[in-house]
Amino acid sequence: MATQSGCYESVTEFYANTDVFITGGTGFLGKVLIEKLLRSCPDIGRIFVLMRSKRGKSIETRVAELFDCPLFDRLKEENKSATGKIVPIYGDITQKRLGMYEEDIQRLSGVSVAFHLAASIRFDDPLRDAIKTNICSTQELLEILKCTATKLRAVVHVSTAYSNPENRNVEEKLYPAKYDWKKLVQAVDRYESETMNALAEKLSHNSPNTYTYTKGLAEQVCNDYCSEVPLAIVRPSVVMFTIQEPMAGWVDNFNGPTGMLISAGIGITRTGYLPPRNRINLVPVDVVVKTIILAAWKRGTIERTAGPKHLPIYNSAVTYEQSMEYQEMLDRGKDYLFRVPFSRMLWIPRGFPTESKVLYYFSLIFTMLLPCYLLDLLIRMLGHKPFLMKLQVRIYGSEVALRYFAWNEWTFEKKQADNLPFLLDEKDRNTFGWVLPETLTGKYLENAYIPMRRYLMKDPDETIPYAQRKLARMELAERIILIITWCLLLVAFYKSVFAGSV
Repeated sequence: MATQSGCYESVTEFYANTDVFITGGTGFLGKVLIEKLLRSCPDIGRIFVLMRSKRGKSIETRVAELFDCPLFDRLKEENKSATGKIVPIYGDITQKRLGMYEEDIQRLSGVSVAFHLAASIRFDDPLRDAIKTNICSTQELLEILKCTATKLRAVVHVSTAYSNPENRNVEEKLYPAKYDWKKLVQAVDRYESETMNALAEKLSHNSPNTYTYTKGLAEQVCNDYCSEVPLAIVRPSVVMFTIQEPMAGWVDNFNGPTGMLISAGIGITRTGYLPPRNRINLVPVDVVVKTIILAAWKRGTIERTAGPKHLPIYNSAVTYEQSMEYQEMLDRGKDYLFRVPFSRMLWIPRGFPTESKVLYYFSLIFTMLLPCYLLDLLIRMLGHKPFLMKLQVRIYGSEVALRYFAWNEWTFEKKQADNLPFLLDEKDRNTFGWVLPETLTGKYLENAYIPMRRYLMKDPDETIPYAQRKLARMELAERIILIITWCLLLVAFYKSVFAGSV
């Protein structure tokens, strides 16, 4: 595929000797992006990563810990020196100028490509916080790059496929703004959080949460800057485990379905209020990363002479047929959980989702809340700090926050995203292209289970035999409890029916 000048510039050539700036580089998506850039673009220049001190750890310590992650094992085997290309930059996306020191901003003068991944993905953030994190940060970044990065060739803003959730069929286009983002930015400086929250429903036009609302408006920020900055937007759906690179099944957070499977696996979650036959659009994180890398490449090569107001948008998602039914995802999850259980499970992984609100709350009270309350009492009597009810409250809060997405379904147009690999030559396509199976429910989910067990639950493979024995004991105990319960019920029934005739 030729660029507009008639000469093909490969992806690796585009990134060679190129300085890159990344916000959100320590998040799930950011880590996979950094790993792919370092491994597949070995001649890349410096990668500046915006980060802040966290839990008393300096940004240098956080970078060192970043590379201790198993995600980077393949990179360290193939090109260990590549990790030296990461340059941490102190900052905070909620602050003016991204909280960066002026000398660090000047270090970005040679940056050619920027990726804006940083965002708050909490659905229940106060409106003021969500505006600062998702809208203000986007404006601050684009202002800095516009004034500082004189060699800028491409900026990719990572949005979400649910930035306009009222549209059930999401096209690869910019939708009308729900509000003037500039007025909201001004309101952040004028009003306290309580005032903003009181106005949230009116300002957001009944958006389901502050996350989707502010991410949608962040796209409007990009639209207003696209004449001055070479921008592209990538909208991922629900970003989940890697399907292939650098290892199959890697994930490092408890968000969404991952948390659901793990809490079910330790025996805490026994039910969910959702339509079991609805589908969830999961997209592998390594596919999203390739889309982001290619979106920047295309914007900086093929589209580098595009006219003003050019703003390409890519929906990084799967087809409706490739998406997963909740019921099938949970059934397969339970199958894996019984084959390779967690060693720290509290009870047998059972339960089911339901569309009945009555059945859901009955199950919630008697199979989740009441047992946890009683166990917390026992834990307290043994002199330890109770934690199960607190955990259940968090799980319930997450379930309520996700309910809107569980009860609705979307389809995503993705012609532009799917076309990206076909713009590449054969060598680049082998490195940066992707082919997804007809359905993601089978091997994709199965490959994720062991890494989830190892890296999220910190459950080494050596504990599998112990966990299997523990599960067998629990199943035996469950049978004994059921037998005793039925016997007591039969005795009670016998006494109530025959006691008066004796």
